[in-house]
Formats: sequence, structure tokens, C-alpha cells
Amino acid sequence: MQINKNLKLILRDVYLFDIEACHYTIMNKLGLDVSEINYENKIERNIKIGKMMRKNPRLTSLLRNTTQSIITEYIRENKITEDELVIRQYDGILTTKILKVNNIGGIPFNLRKHFLIFIMSIDRKKYIAIDTHKKVTIKGIPFRNEKIDSVYSQLCTDVLNTASKKMIFIKLQRIKDYILSSNDPILFGIPIKDNRVNVYLKGYGEMVVSFQTLKIMDPDDIDKERYFKYYLEPFTKSIVIENI
Repeated sequence: MQINKNLKLILRDVYLFDIEACHYTIMNKLGLDVSEINYENKIERNIKIGKMMRKNPRLTSLLRNTTQSIITEYIRENKITEDELVIRQYDGILTTKILKVNNIGGIPFNLRKHFLIFIMSIDRKKYIAIDTHKKVTIKGIPFRNEKIDSVYSQLCTDVLNTASKKMIFIKLQRIKDYILSSNDPILFGIPIKDNRVNVYLKGYGEMVVSFQTLKIMDPDDIDKERYFKYYLEPFTKSIVIENI
């Protein structure tokens, strides 16, 4: 994922539009047989179509080329400029513009989310954003846990919910201090499977331990700086740059 380099690192009012059930919708529109595909079950539907595509390279090429053409047509018909297109995804776009044309050839282009705050990472390869339902979307950052996600929520709400630049920097420092001085080992356990987690320890690097072992670990043994640099610094740097 590469975010538009011409835009500010922090945006307000970003809209996500996409083709619902993209491959199924296109196959149906092209008159291809979808009778054995369960539309209502997204996982089952995607698995079924994925298997069909693997068996038939021509179908794969058809769906991908058609999807690309449809997205291009929506961008053209809505006269979306380079400075209005935030991200072009496979089956949709993120844009700062409300689209007036949202049905071309019987293939709807639906508004999925309206992000009130959209924060890009400093390298423009990741983003976090909060929508009108106060739900935080996190893209490009795998291997997280609920406690880390709650910190992202703070960045999108509490940190930027002030007109004072001084308070923005104070709140950023509080978040950094929270990570670096936390005595809660659960904050640093990244779930994998079988009740186990990954954790980074000073002098040892990545280790896999049970959740029960994590709970009794000495927090001072955890490489907290690594967590801050990986999970939060790419976004805190963006906030700092946009507010200096």
C-alpha cells in the first residue's frame, strides 16, 4: 500500500468507496454462472471464487482487468484529481471527494466509511483512522493486540481533539511515557495461537511464551523501546511534522 505523497500526513474527511463483493458482482454482471456460490457467506464466497480463479487463469485475468477498468472509470467519471485520491485499492478508493457518480454499468460503487481523522505513517505505507461510528481502522500494521489498538484510538481522538499545539505535544509525550514505563506485560504480548504470545526481550529479541508466563514477567525485561518505534513512532512523527 502506498499513500499519495502529495497530501498532508493528517487528513480530515476521507471517504472509502468500493465495489461490494467485487468478483461475485462482476461475474454476475458478465453473465457467468454464480449459482453455486453462496453470496451471503463472505468467507465461503471468497474461497469458492478463489478456487475458480486458480483453476482458470483466463477467469483470473478477466476479473482483475475488469476490476481495474471499473475503478479507473469511476475515478474518471467523478473527475477525481491527483490531489483528491488518497489511495487506490484493488476494488476501491479512498478519496477526499464525495462521489456523485456511484453506479456505472450496474456495478455500484458504495460509500463504506467516512473517516473523520486519517493519519498516515511517516513512510506513507500505513494508516490509522477513525470513522463516524467512532470505530478505528488500522491498516498496514500486523501482529497487534487490543491494548495497542486502544493507543491508536487515543492518537485519533484524544491527541488531535484539541486546538492547542502545545497540548498535542504534551499528549504525545504521555503516550510515549505510557509505553516506555508500563508495568503491564500484557501490553507487549502479541497473540499467535494456542494461548501463546510473541514478546521482545532486552538482549534476547523475539521469544514465544505462554500467556500465563507473560503475565508474571518482569516488565523491565521487555524491550519497550522496540514496541514504541515499531507501532507508534511512524504515526507520532507524522503528527509532530504536521504541528510544528
